Formats: sequence, structure tokens, C-alpha cells
Amino acid sequence: MSVKGFNASLLLAACLVISPCYGVTNLLTNPGFESGTTGWSGFGCSFTTSTTIYHSGTKSGYAYGRTATWNGISQSLLGKLTPGKTYIITAWLRLENAPSNGATIDATISKTDGSGTSYYQVCSSTGFNNEWTPISGSYTLTVSGTLTGLLLYFEGPAAGINYYLDDVNAVLYEPPTPGPNATGQVNFTDIHQKLEGFGAAGAWYEGWLTAHPARNTIYDILFKQLGLDIYRVKNCYDQGSGSVSYIANTKQIVQEAKNRNPNLKILLSAWSPPAYLKSNNDVNAYPHGTLKKDANSVYMYDAYGTWWASSVSAFDSNGIHPDYVGMQNEPDWETSYDSCKFLPTEDSNYAGHDKACEAVYQKLYAQMGPNMPKLVVPETMGFGGSKAFIHAIIDVNHVYGFAHHLYSDGDFNSPDSFILGMQGYGAQYGYKPLLETEYAKLEGNTTDFTAAMNTARHIHNSLVYEGVCSYFYWDLFWGSSSGLVTLIQPWGPNPSYTINPVYYAFKHYSAFTDPNWYRVGASTDSNGLCISAFKSPDDSNLTVVILNVSPTVDANLSLSLSGFSPSSSEIYQTKSDANFVYLGTFNESSPLFLRRQSITTIHLTGSPQYSDCSQVLAASHRLAADISGAGDCYVNFEDLAAFVYYWLNTDCSAPDNCHGADFKPTDGIVDFIDFGWFAVQWMWCNDPEDLGCTQNW
Repeated sequence: MSVKGFNASLLLAACLVISPCYGVTNLLTNPGFESGTTGWSGFGCSFTTSTTIYHSGTKSGYAYGRTATWNGISQSLLGKLTPGKTYIITAWLRLENAPSNGATIDATISKTDGSGTSYYQVCSSTGFNNEWTPISGSYTLTVSGTLTGLLLYFEGPAAGINYYLDDVNAVLYEPPTPGPNATGQVNFTDIHQKLEGFGAAGAWYEGWLTAHPARNTIYDILFKQLGLDIYRVKNCYDQGSGSVSYIANTKQIVQEAKNRNPNLKILLSAWSPPAYLKSNNDVNAYPHGTLKKDANSVYMYDAYGTWWASSVSAFDSNGIHPDYVGMQNEPDWETSYDSCKFLPTEDSNYAGHDKACEAVYQKLYAQMGPNMPKLVVPETMGFGGSKAFIHAIIDVNHVYGFAHHLYSDGDFNSPDSFILGMQGYGAQYGYKPLLETEYAKLEGNTTDFTAAMNTARHIHNSLVYEGVCSYFYWDLFWGSSSGLVTLIQPWGPNPSYTINPVYYAFKHYSAFTDPNWYRVGASTDSNGLCISAFKSPDDSNLTVVILNVSPTVDANLSLSLSGFSPSSSEIYQTKSDANFVYLGTFNESSPLFLRRQSITTIHLTGSPQYSDCSQVLAASHRLAADISGAGDCYVNFEDLAAFVYYWLNTDCSAPDNCHGADFKPTDGIVDFIDFGWFAVQWMWCNDPEDLGCTQNW
């Protein structure tokens, strides 16, 4: 699949309308190479323009004769950037003669000042032959002494790999300056992705939670009040005595969690396999190595798959039923804690994620059949780094969804720097469910309101621009000043806990949505507001989340609802000095007051209001017997003709089931049982424009 249909300039313009934290002026000279090589130079390589391959317009930059990874196309930013200001850098690249699993593409800035020359990686991703890949990131200029050099260049692929570059942007990142009055609209019939749910991890401090004197209250906070849908658990099976106590503590937590939320699901992710499967014979000694080879110098994929199957059985026998399996946490990264590095495909030094993934699937399927957990991979450091792993998957049908983190995709403090990359990634890989399975601010002050506001913006951007079906915060609870909830050492003199501001930011999304809900269309004309909306599968609930990201301006939002009639509602708002405060009920005729730097959730119950048949069908309310191609909200002779066409067919397999003629059970045969179900709905209709029809929603 390809993202060649996107135009970077149009995407940036869209960002200016929807989430306009950018200055409108591109600071680069000749950003689309329409004026040839003007403003650009070859940095250690040959450089020209191409008039046959381009992302938009009629030309692109072409780098060739590259003899080192740092070689590429460059432009000086000296005199264009202001110290202390943050800038968004975006571009599109396409590789030539790269390996089939792609190659790294980076945007880098070289700075020379009184402290010497330093290098800053603005953004990184994986590029491929014959398709355009977006990259985006942010850069804040700081200067020591006199600034004498500032160069933006694009590097990364190995020597000998050529690349095309187009639609490069360097724009000032500015806080929005909205007006005090705004309008917005929620379109209940504009259906987007289905949610798997909101999740968070407990992978290290389980013993602190189970031993905490206030654990029952904390369980309520985490698993009842928060509305958590998925709990991410560390797979440390067969890793010594520590794993035994970990599983015991996790068993207690999951039991307490499911007492509060019986529908809670489990994502089981591995940070490392046992030492006997590691090339360095250790789970957490650095460097952590990769999967071990057997006596014949073959990586032990089969044994690795067996370990995973045994792990799922062990957790299941302890009441921890994994609904999802994340085969390896961050396989593209070696760390100072548990890890195991994989490459997309094996080489002599590292095992291949492709073969390991297939081995895990085969062992789990052999053990559990179609009831096996959903396999979500590759859980890389970022969505950019996941691409090569996805391309290398042996059988993509064995994978439920594509999972990634966000650490290597941009700056936590500049959430909108991720947008272009998210849009391109969602367009390219959204044919499977996309799951963001870990992210949080890991350095500096992680518990202030700024971190909470940025977290809410990352959630919004992931849902709206990438189209993720799940969003996971990293640490649900932690033993230091971090996590949604911080645990003060339970064995200390004053055991306590702290609910951090980020908890409430997360709760604004998780408390009033559930798995199988759908994101629906929402928009606003304000450049300081970010709005998203979600509906329940039975159409009886609507939740709207609004961020006022402006640091200076309060807003009055007149919000209209299209396609939904509320009967009851509740509004909650969080700002720097108040958490999840109840504001009353929603009135469509009265503007909603949104404090600067605030998060507001509106939860409404009611019923849908469809105006025509197309909206009914778009909302998945088609009558089961309305099987003709017309899709006209009537069960009539056209549908009977379609049913007769498939009569006694024996090859009606899912997902089409002979265009729906194979009713119940969907056994692949159209017979008298199916005719009985068809006859029940004979002459039914659910067309909103026909007063004689009956609603089925």
C-alpha cells in the first residue's frame, strides 16, 4: 500500500485549520524543488532534481552517489530560526535501491556555536522503495555564544541507497490565538474506527500495590473510576523465583480489577524471554542480545514459540486470561532493563521478528485454535520504526493488529509534531486495527498539569489523525513520582498514594467510552480547540471530548449535534486547579464555557436521528434480510430474488456469506433454515423517510 495520494502542503493546511499551532510561513527556500536545486545542496553526495518522480507539483530532489549514511540533501537554516522558539519540520521521502524491508530515513540538524558542533535528530522513520513516507518532528533552537552554522539535512539510508525528497516544511510552532467565541458540530452518522479501548500497564510495581494498606481504594481508582478497558501485563514466565511472585501479585490485581470491571481485557507483552532462550544467557544483563541459536547455529524460533504457548497457559491457569499478545516489547531497542532485540528479518547477529512472530502464532493456534489471543505486533519504539517489521511479516492474516509506541516519533512536549506522520501511517496501515500500546513522558516533571495536557493532546491526535483503536498510557501505577497513580512505598512510615493530573486527562477519554464504541465525526472552527466524539454500538450514548489548548484564551463553544437527540447529559472539566469537576448538563442552545488549557467531557444518552436510508446503512443498521445490492432499507422482491440466486449454495463462507443469504447459523449453506430467517423480515422496512417503516435502532 502507498501514501502517494497525500499532499504534504494540503496536510499542513489541514493542520492549520484543525489544530493550528503552526506559523503559516514555510521558512525554507524552494521547499518543493519546483525551482530546481535553488536553496539546496548535496551534503557529501551528488544532488539534482527529478521531473519523473515527485510527491506533488512537478519536481522532487534526488540524492545519489551516497557513500555514507550521513550523505543527503541539505539546506542552511542560519538566520531563519530564532533562539528559544520551536519549529515543526516535515518532509516526504522515497527510497531507491533499498532492501525490501526498507531503510532508516532521518531529518537531522547540525548546529555550530560557541560550544562546538552538535547534532539533533528531528525525526526518524523507515522508508521504502516506490512509496512516499512522511516524517515529522520538532526542533527548539538553543544557542551558546555565537551561532555560526545551522544545517538541516536528510540522512539515514546506508551508502549506495538513493532517495527522493519533496514537500519539505520548516514552520514556527506557536500557541494558538483563538477568538473567544467558537462553533462546533458532532456528526453522529459519520462513522470512523471501532475502539478496542483505553489501556495502561502494570509491569514492575505489582508488589507495591498488593501490599499497600490503601490497596482497595486504589483498586477502585484504577479499575472502577478510571474506566480502564485493557490492562497490560508483563510476561516473565519461567524466569525464576521473581516471575513466580510477579504472577502471584498480578493474579491478585487482576482478580480485584475484574471484580470491579468484569469486562477488563488483558494484553500480555514480553520484555524478554527466559535466559535459556537468550544469546547472552541473561534476561537483563546489558547488552541484552537476541534470541539464542541452537547447536546448528539456527535461531531457536520453535522453542521461543513453545515458551509463549506455555506462558499463555500459565497465566490463564492463574486467572489471567490474555486477550491480546504483544510478542516483544520494543524489539528495535536494547536497554538497561529487560529486552530482546529482533530485526525485521534475521541476520548473523540478530534473530528475525518475522520468523519469531510466525512461530508464536503457530504454537498458540496449535494449542488454542481460533480462541487464541489476538496477536498484536511489533510494539516498536514508534510507528515510524514499525514499518519495516510490518512489511516483513510472513503472513499478515496471522496478526490481528499493528501495535506501536510513540517514543521515537517526535517530542512529547510538541504533540502536533506527530500529526503528519500519523496521517501517513494511518492511511498506509489502517487496513488492520492500529494500537498505540505505550507512551508517557519519561523525563523531567511527569506529574504536572502540562504533562497531563500534552497527554490529552497525544490521545486526541492518535485517535483523530492516525485512527488508533486503542491508546495505552505507560505506567498505570508506579513507585516514584510517575504513573497515573504514584504509590508511596507501602513499607515506609507514611504509606500513601497520589492521583496525578495525567490520571484525569486520561479519564476524560476512558471513563465514558468502552470497547466496540465508534469514533464519529466532530469539527470546530476554532484554532484553539481540539474535539473528538464517540458513540456506543447501540447508538444510545454519545461522548464528546474537547481540549482548549490555548494558554491565554477562554472560549465559548456553541456545539450542535447532528443525528443524535439527547435525553440526559453530564459535563466534566479538568484544568490546572481543578480535576474532573461536574459542570452540570448540556444545552445545545447555550454556549459551553471552556477554560484556557482545559479538558472537557460531555456524556449524553439519547437516541439517533437518521434522515435517510444511507445514514441508517452507514451506522450498521441494515436489516439482515435486505441483501440486494440496492441496500434500500426495504425487504422486498429484490431481496427475494437475491436470496433465490444463492439458494442451496454450499460455498457461502465468511465474510460475505453469499451476500448475506446465509443467515443463521452462518454455516456456508443457504437452505430452509436461512429461508425461515428471511421470511421473518419479509416486507419489513426501516427507512426514516417512510413514516410507515419501523426503526430497528
